[in-house]
Amino acid sequence: MDNGQRNAEKIEIPEIVYQGDDNKLKDRIFKFKSGSLRIAVFTVVGLIMGAFSHTYTNDSFLLTKLVLAIPYKISEAIYLSIIGTDADPILQMFFFPHSGPADIMAECVTTVLIGGAIYGSLAYFTGDKRVFTLQRFLKFAGCWCVVILLTIGASYGINAKAVADNDRLLGEPDFFLYYGKLENGSADGGGVVGSQNSQVLRRLLYSGLEPAKVERDVENEVPLQLQWLPYRVGYYRVNYKECYLATEQGTTYRISEEFAKMVGIYYETGELPEEIEALVSTGDSEMPREEVEAR
Repeated sequence: MDNGQRNAEKIEIPEIVYQGDDNKLKDRIFKFKSGSLRIAVFTVVGLIMGAFSHTYTNDSFLLTKLVLAIPYKISEAIYLSIIGTDADPILQMFFFPHSGPADIMAECVTTVLIGGAIYGSLAYFTGDKRVFTLQRFLKFAGCWCVVILLTIGASYGINAKAVADNDRLLGEPDFFLYYGKLENGSADGGGVVGSQNSQVLRRLLYSGLEPAKVERDVENEVPLQLQWLPYRVGYYRVNYKECYLATEQGTTYRISEEFAKMVGIYYETGELPEEIEALVSTGDSEMPREEVEAR
């Protein structure tokens, strides 16, 4: 057979008649679009509900109170019950009392994400099972789980960094001093020292501060709260008789006699020593300061 005969041959393609139902295909496409829109709307509503979930305590109507509380209570259970944080076991006013950003991530961002995941999943379950299959739902739920887990991990990471910085006394602190001893050894009250006073107290604190191994006398320790800027809080114990400061992690530092004396006087009288007031009034509050790292 020569080339001319080959080119002359015709390729016959069999004709196949389409036997599908266009109406069913169009119906499934329509349900997919409308269902996807419904899932998006439910998810947005869930995000909004999560943002206001912490206000459930102000709702007096039981049904809406329960619905509103679900995202917050799930977040609370994850952080405080399942994993656990360094929050006060009795008060539990904050998820992460040492770090403002970590607390916002846990109490607000995680709760918002949980709300979106719950309401988005509800839209999936009530959708057309022929379109929104179990496989699709597992992918949807898996994406939410990844995002929520990353947020939880970030919260603990931010808090761990804050706790480590507190232990090393890094930053520019404001001082919250306590006064008035009760029978259980706790403080009766306290007061936030103003910015000018804080500059003087920073000078006194860092002037004689150095890491040291100290045999602690816990019974004679008094509380001290340092509010590190920005958004970080540290809780310490000071023995103003033996001139040392202890962190929550047990790291101890020697402090100057002047700073220890100031803490002791305020604890016993509720007032700063006259020397501190004199330094503030004369404007002698500037100080060279080096960040001290625990060895």
